[in-house]
Amino acid sequence: MSRYVHVELAGFAEAELLAGLARLGLHPQRADLEGERVMLAGSLECAGEPVDLRLPAGSLGSIEDFGFALEAGRWRLICGDIDRATIAGSLTAALLEQRSEQAGIELEHQLEPDGTRRLRVRDDE
Repeated sequence: MSRYVHVELAGFAEAELLAGLARLGLHPQRADLEGERVMLAGSLECAGEPVDLRLPAGSLGSIEDFGFALEAGRWRLICGDIDRATIAGSLTAALLEQRSEQAGIELEHQLEPDGTRRLRVRDDE
């Protein structure tokens, strides 16, 4: 049984979130009208949920569609519980890389055999 889960992405502005998604080659669907939301498709086990930004199933290797909702000034990732680790890990890495580059910090990337992604700060001194 799958259900949607909410993962808070505290501290990210919309422009930063969109740039992080673009870095991953993703361009979310947005509502046509100001203040309206788009719906996640849901499944037999759970109803769809409204989001401000929606990405189709298959994005970042997801099984279900997912999206982002702005609630109380904070972004939340809304995705199927089965996709949570994959989506949150890839997105967090992209956003951290983006912030690091803006701060002039260089990172080393390493993907472990178990799928764990490691980021290390490079110190050239």
